[in-house]
Amino acid sequence: MYNLSNKNKKLLIIFLVFFVSISSLSLVKTDYYFMSPGPPYQWDIEYEKIDTYEFEGNLFQLTVRRDEANALVYAWSLINESYDLYPREIILPDGVTPKELSEISIQNMRTSENVAIAVALKNVGYEISSKGDGVAVVGLLDDSPVKNKLKKGDLIQSINSTDIFSATEFIATLRTYSIGETVSIGLLREIDGVKKQIFVKTTLVEHVEYKGEPMVGFLATTVNERFDFPFEIDIKTGNVGGPSAGLMMALNVYNNLIPQDITNSMIVAGTGTIEIDGSVGPVGGIKQKIIAAKRAGAELILVPVANFEEATQFETDKTAIVAVDSFDEALSVISQYSSR
Repeated sequence: MYNLSNKNKKLLIIFLVFFVSISSLSLVKTDYYFMSPGPPYQWDIEYEKIDTYEFEGNLFQLTVRRDEANALVYAWSLINESYDLYPREIILPDGVTPKELSEISIQNMRTSENVAIAVALKNVGYEISSKGDGVAVVGLLDDSPVKNKLKKGDLIQSINSTDIFSATEFIATLRTYSIGETVSIGLLREIDGVKKQIFVKTTLVEHVEYKGEPMVGFLATTVNERFDFPFEIDIKTGNVGGPSAGLMMALNVYNNLIPQDITNSMIVAGTGTIEIDGSVGPVGGIKQKIIAAKRAGAELILVPVANFEEATQFETDKTAIVAVDSFDEALSVISQYSSR
């Protein structure tokens, strides 16, 4: 039997006390969420009844890890520059549980997947149509100007008399207005068991995550959105959520459907939402995504115009960071850099 010396016993006790203290911090909740770099994804995509082409380069989608911060993670975030902390009310709207937020995020990814496929197919030459039954309000931010005007379950159908059938149409239409402008939102609301049409006026405010972008201040999802595709395409997104993968999913699908490799064997990474017209929108966690791209060895990083100023702080001689505002511009930039 091995006997510990008094000195070793003291060291063991100190270690155990330290270990228990650190472990106990993981059980203490805080009022913050954390954001850290996530793994880059090269999507696995399945196609039915269509010839596809492999490519040697990479078109990485950049992700972040976002979750509730316990006391241990909170402390770690204070000393680790790749982590950021956000007050709970910014991430979790009033009336939405963490589980519901995760489900909304996954639904947004599915919507983004379909829009990305539609954009890619349109650029290959297919005619694509889509339908939706409106935009459902699923949560309201604490400081939202419509917190006492909209309600969870409202079905939004128009902005300033422009018909809205999907969340992507809502965002695209909203971006045609400026912060400070007043818009009229038409919606259906169930009152005493009867659905009634009402109109709500609100002033657009600056987005809590995207500088210079207008927002109303609620979480939304498309009700029963449907796309008419000529063949089945399934992007294996797994448990990754959120809409920010749109641009890179569209580029991956497009590159599989054309004979030439747009990457020319280069490592490209990027992020950005995608709208049905091909426009690229802002994302959150740009710092963490740039860090992840550099760790993956990306030579070119594509970011939305709205995120460019923050992203350029992390540019180096080995990594070019370029802002794009559309799918077409992204193709042009990749062609320019991959042909060098």
